[in-house]
Amino acid sequence: MSRAELRTPRLLLISNAQACPHPQRWMVAAARGGARHFLLREKELSAEQRQRLAEELMRLLAPLGAHLLLHGDVALAARIGAAGVHLAESEDVAQARAALGAEALIGRSAHHLDSANAALHAGANYVTLSPLFATRSHPGAPALGAERFAQLRQQIAGPVLALGGVTPDNAAEALRAGADGVAVIRGVCAQEDPQHAAQRLIARLDAAAR
Repeated sequence: MSRAELRTPRLLLISNAQACPHPQRWMVAAARGGARHFLLREKELSAEQRQRLAEELMRLLAPLGAHLLLHGDVALAARIGAAGVHLAESEDVAQARAALGAEALIGRSAHHLDSANAALHAGANYVTLSPLFATRSHPGAPALGAERFAQLRQQIAGPVLALGGVTPDNAAEALRAGADGVAVIRGVCAQEDPQHAAQRLIARLDAAAR
């Protein structure tokens, strides 16, 4: 990934095997719709299966100008040359940066101010702050809501992606609350036409950013 592309993703699309099987299909469709950053989770796969899928996705996405991040698997990202990783809140950003180098895109989940700022200080390119809205992925988690998200965002010294219940219909609200971008699961991959969903979401984000 070139330095010109080493920036906060405006849109990060996250895989979910239960909600959205066949990532080879929906990721390619979303990339054709303009999405450029994808995060592969699929923790239930064996190490061999995970590597095989990641390499296949990289081959499919590269001609479309899109990049693949891996969830937490720093060693695999280094081995196959993935664009970067997204880390859980308990994982070490500095170690990931040392292993992957300055060009890698490194994000980390955050649910608290101290955690978010520590991750950015340690070298993360962005953090996700969640859940902004109610989400089926974590049905018991209370949503922050736009007002509380905005209050927290003002105290975080670096790029923040809003995660949780984001759709084309409410993405603009996330940016108005201070998010630099959004991270999305079902809002694109679970739609009947992921390419159109990605196009619509990107258009909403572009309009809100003007």
